[in-house]
Amino acid sequence: MAGVESEPIPSRWTILRARDYRAAMETAANVVALWPRWMENAGDLLRMKALVRSRCCKCGTLMRVEMEDVVARHGAGYSLVDKLERCRMVECIGSTFYLATRTYGGQWTTLLRDPKLIEVFEELPPVRTAWS
Repeated sequence: MAGVESEPIPSRWTILRARDYRAAMETAANVVALWPRWMENAGDLLRMKALVRSRCCKCGTLMRVEMEDVVARHGAGYSLVDKLERCRMVECIGSTFYLATRTYGGQWTTLLRDPKLIEVFEELPPVRTAWS
C-alpha cells in the first residue's frame, strides 16, 4: 500500500483528556477565573493605581476603597480576593466583597474565586451610591 496516506490515530490519552476537560467545564463552578497579576495583591493594585470598590450584599452600597489604607493595615502582599468585610453603612449588618478595574469606564471584575462565595452573591440588591 505504498502511496496511501492515513490520518494519525489519536492516542487514547488525548481522547480521555478531552473528555475529562469537557466534563469538568460543564458547570460554572469549575471555571477558574484568569486575572491579570495586578489584581492579585493590594501592593500591585496600589502601584497600578487601580480603582477598587466594595459592595454590600445586604444594602447594595458601593463604596470607594483607598488602597493606601489597605496596604497600611495589611501590607502590600495582602490579597482582596475572596475577602469579606462588614459593611460600613450605619445599621447595616451585611458583608462586602471587592471589585476592581484598571481605569474609569473599564470592566469591573468581582474579586471572588471561591464557587461558594460566588453562589452566595449571585442575587444582590440594586447598587446604592452617593447619587442614588
